[in-house]
Amino acid sequence: MQLAGYLVDTVEKTGRFHKQKDLFGLWDIFCIRKGIAVLVQITSNKPHTHKPYQEFSKDYHNNGIEYWQWVYCDRKGWRKFQYRMGAKIEYDERKKK
Repeated sequence: MQLAGYLVDTVEKTGRFHKQKDLFGLWDIFCIRKGIAVLVQITSNKPHTHKPYQEFSKDYHNNGIEYWQWVYCDRKGWRKFQYRMGAKIEYDERKKK
């Protein structure tokens, strides 16, 4: 995302006396550039349940905000899910055998 010109910050930060989890209980990364903001959840191997992400995208729909869940599948690559107005769109970037 930084290579695409976004200012990126991670939400989950931990320390001895400080523990902060996902933004709104859903998002790990917040990215912003002129005219657009992106909220991303990163996970591995298996996506989180889609329903809360779909509901969030429906309840807080805005043309300037994108909602994504990126799933890294070991040694295969990424599966990416974009949520728009309650709908789920999948982009499968895994390597094919």
